[in-house]
Amino acid sequence: MDWANTAAGTAACCAGLLLVALGAAVAVQRLRDDARLRRLRADGLSAEAEVLEAYVSTHRHVETRQVHTDRRAVLRFRTADQLPVRVEDDGDTPRAVGDRVKVRYLPGRPEGALPADTVDRPRAAATFGALLGAAALLAAGLPVAAFGVALATGGDLP
Repeated sequence: MDWANTAAGTAACCAGLLLVALGAAVAVQRLRDDARLRRLRADGLSAEAEVLEAYVSTHRHVETRQVHTDRRAVLRFRTADQLPVRVEDDGDTPRAVGDRVKVRYLPGRPEGALPADTVDRPRAAATFGALLGAAALLAAGLPVAAFGVALATGGDLP
């Protein structure tokens, strides 16, 4: 067994496993987000929130020098039990200070409230795209990992 093949095989295996892990993480995160939105639609309570702050956050990517902006707003509302809650809306819907926004929250978890327009937005196409991308990462990562194992162990490749 050659040391160079072992090192290259180990590196290829690690790269393949990294792709698999990334694909799994994308799928799990997307499914968790969708489950949260389904719970908010089905079991969420509604409240009217007021926009306390509205601002734009700007980020510049160092390597590509592209500028990315995010609209953000701080919302305040009261739960059905009259508890005051403040949440940050990181959606891209333009909001102005003083605006009234309908929010939905789960009983016992008002800090996870989201604006109703975010909760009600159709997301099937985005979910399909994210899961398709995750499947592509898995499909690319598994053969790379298998090739790496075969190369590192001196096994015959099919």
